[in-house]
Amino acid sequence: MFVRRARLGIWILFLAGCRAVATPTPAFPTPVQWLSPTTSPTLVFPTPVVTLTPSPIPTATPKTYTVKKGDTLGGIATRFGVKVEDIQKANPGVDPNALSIGIVLIIPGVSGSDGTIQPSPTPVDLQVQFPRCFYQTGGGKWCLALISNPGPDPVSGISIRFSLYPSAMDYPSAVREIALPLMVLPAGARTAAAAFFPPEESHDDILRVEILSAVRSAEDAATLPLTILKETSRMLTDGMEVTVDYQVDPQAPSPAARLDAVLTLLDAAGQPIGFRISRIEGPVAQGAPQHLVLSAFALSGQPVKYEFILQARS
Repeated sequence: MFVRRARLGIWILFLAGCRAVATPTPAFPTPVQWLSPTTSPTLVFPTPVVTLTPSPIPTATPKTYTVKKGDTLGGIATRFGVKVEDIQKANPGVDPNALSIGIVLIIPGVSGSDGTIQPSPTPVDLQVQFPRCFYQTGGGKWCLALISNPGPDPVSGISIRFSLYPSAMDYPSAVREIALPLMVLPAGARTAAAAFFPPEESHDDILRVEILSAVRSAEDAATLPLTILKETSRMLTDGMEVTVDYQVDPQAPSPAARLDAVLTLLDAAGQPIGFRISRIEGPVAQGAPQHLVLSAFALSGQPVKYEFILQARS
């Protein structure tokens, strides 16, 4: 079971050179921040200049892959979404039990010849919206996209690929493949996916975002029923703070071993401009009220609304 809230028309609270910092109550497990930009609210970001035109689709030629240290034939097959037997048939001289580093394998049934991973078939219709990159003054850039689940069922196992392309090339210069930090994206929900490119990889500005995998899911057995008791929010100088009181429902079959919270900041046009992900490790008893505070800062512009998802895992 999942909890999702969206707030519109958040009032603006002007702060004079300071921002409030709220901490969890002593009984609440310490949040562990994970994959979240936490830049100072005083840091000024330059206006991003990113080309969002679709990149050319690679031509339908056989794909090759160069074996790296630690690779196995099963792992390569899983990575490309093909069967081990098909790789063996396409590479009859290769010993599957002793792959040599540097050997080039033909990957059957996958288009493209640049060696990058192609999306595996996705049996659900997720939507990728508003892909955009934000340059940082210290170098590099964050690229964000809004992932929406318009279907009637929850979706799990979501992985996403961010690719940067030079304007005159048909293969990417830099690629990031990430798993969505939520166990399940509820029906009708949306959240931010994000990838960071360091300065040496961030010079190309044609951005392409693809869903690599997603599986329609019934209620996840590892997800516990959870109720938000109270939710409030306030504006910071260039971000937003959301405070949530919640409890794992008393009828839950076990205490929560982990909680995942994702806060996505949206501008007036509904585009994602900031996010915060918090993973809370440690047992959380059923029925006991808990307190959580999340602060996120905009990478550009001023947020006016947000999306918040909180999930408990057994």
